[in-house]
Amino acid sequence: MKEKQRNQTNLSLAKSLYPVALCAALSFIVLARTAAAQNTIPPEDAIRFLEQTSFGANWTEIQRVQAMGYAAYLQDQLSTPPSGWLDRGLCPGDPGASGNPCTPVRDFYTMYPVQKEFFTKALTAPDQLRQRVVFALDQMWVISANLQGNFQASWMDYYLQILENDAFGNWRQLMQDVTLSAGMGKYLDMSGNFFVAGRAANENYAREILQLFNVGLDELNDDGTPILDDQGNRVPTYTQDVVVGFSKAFTGWRLQNDVLDGTYCLPDPPNRRCPNWRDAMQPVNPTANHDHTDKLLLGGVTLPARPEGDPSCVGGCVVQDLNDALDNIFYNHNTPVYACKNFIGYLVTSNPSGQYVSNCVAAFVDNGQGVRGDMQAVITAILMDPEARTAPDPTLNPSYGKLREPVLAITNVLRNFGVDGSPCSTTGNPCTDFVLGEQFLPGNLRMDEDIFRSPTVFNFFPPGFVIGGTDPSLYGPEFAILSTTTELARINMMNALIYTGIGTSSDRPYGTRIDPAQLAAYYAGDDGGLVDALGQIMMHGTMTPDLRNLLVNQISAVTDPTAKAQKVTYLIATSSSYNVQR
Repeated sequence: MKEKQRNQTNLSLAKSLYPVALCAALSFIVLARTAAAQNTIPPEDAIRFLEQTSFGANWTEIQRVQAMGYAAYLQDQLSTPPSGWLDRGLCPGDPGASGNPCTPVRDFYTMYPVQKEFFTKALTAPDQLRQRVVFALDQMWVISANLQGNFQASWMDYYLQILENDAFGNWRQLMQDVTLSAGMGKYLDMSGNFFVAGRAANENYAREILQLFNVGLDELNDDGTPILDDQGNRVPTYTQDVVVGFSKAFTGWRLQNDVLDGTYCLPDPPNRRCPNWRDAMQPVNPTANHDHTDKLLLGGVTLPARPEGDPSCVGGCVVQDLNDALDNIFYNHNTPVYACKNFIGYLVTSNPSGQYVSNCVAAFVDNGQGVRGDMQAVITAILMDPEARTAPDPTLNPSYGKLREPVLAITNVLRNFGVDGSPCSTTGNPCTDFVLGEQFLPGNLRMDEDIFRSPTVFNFFPPGFVIGGTDPSLYGPEFAILSTTTELARINMMNALIYTGIGTSSDRPYGTRIDPAQLAAYYAGDDGGLVDALGQIMMHGTMTPDLRNLLVNQISAVTDPTAKAQKVTYLIATSSSYNVQR
């Protein structure tokens, strides 16, 4: 009872301080916007930069970009230590095992804690660029908790640790670490892919590391355009024989032995054993389990038939064949092009010019010091390219930009208005509990991007998706999950965030909403000024005169400043002009 009274006293004290804290917060917004206007980089350009390098702009980061400049800010982000993904430890393979200490099931055997951690990072972490790159890599090198048996939170945790550690490293190291990761090994069946005479090796990983992760289906020029044969047809990147060759090169590996720690993980009963999602896969009896016959790879290269102990194999032929296979992909001319097109698509625009792609490819091939695959060089080339840093003219380049995928639509609007777990002025509780994974949201708010739970290895939307009824060369990957149902969910989501809040439940202790006071702070007594201010932070100055006039007219009869600001924010957030990031 005393504890309860003490908590109530603390809550009352906290609520009494809200007016002071709120005034300070709103003053900061005004001062930040005033200071931003006096810097060299226009705030609109800084906001646009932050949309590409983070999960959304806020006035603190806008000021930092303006004070530091693009290059220095980018270098600062590249030097910021990783915020780290939580190590939740390992749990028994069976959530129903007798005496299983990994409870409740939601917190250990679903993506609930991982998704919550993701949105916490997206809204609050200082290493925004690294986490944005991790998000892109997770969509390029896909594993999914939708696979039966791969539902442990720690399974995804350890995979995300790899992506985070390698985000600013080298593409070749990323290839190595992902290939041997327990998560990928289980998801695409490389674990336990053993040689059996007369039986074909499992081709799942071999096919996807080519088709989806590195080279794509068609031979490409450095500008991203397809190479054509004499008859004008596209040239396939690989054949079925090449897939077979790689599948053989990847034989002989398996997850490391189950972990037995004496507390969570016990030898008996067997369902108390903990699968080892933490450590890299290892070779298992490679003399028998690795395929030692010859293997056809990309570019007509053939790895020779050789026994496990052949002196040409460093670490054994099971290791040498895997390394040679990965090197063959890494040095293929398609890999820089395919990786660059995907990265540009996830960060900047779905339809980059040939010159933009070529500039990125040049950085991938050589970082200026003779190093291939330097991720920092690639990321810098993408984000500092004139095509990224120059605001597009919609009349000259109407296809520039990308649809805001659901996750980024949510994080951008929340970061714009300071939703970071701080108390809401209306309730005294945090404005968000960071529970924004779709599996744990009301059904009418689900937009078909339940992060870490993609339906297939092709991600939620394939990178080569073409918008129906348009130019067949016009890509719009995110449109693959835009339908009348998901568009209505997007509208419902914005309504919830701006007006009602996402409701509470046993999974959502506080829900999520934008503090109305944050919105009202943008109103200075003038309807046009309110529209301009909100259009600046949300649309970085790209609002058309027609849309501006419409918004001003819509709020002319509204008297309450908060209601005015909410209505403008809602109408912007649900407009096509906002939802296509340009």
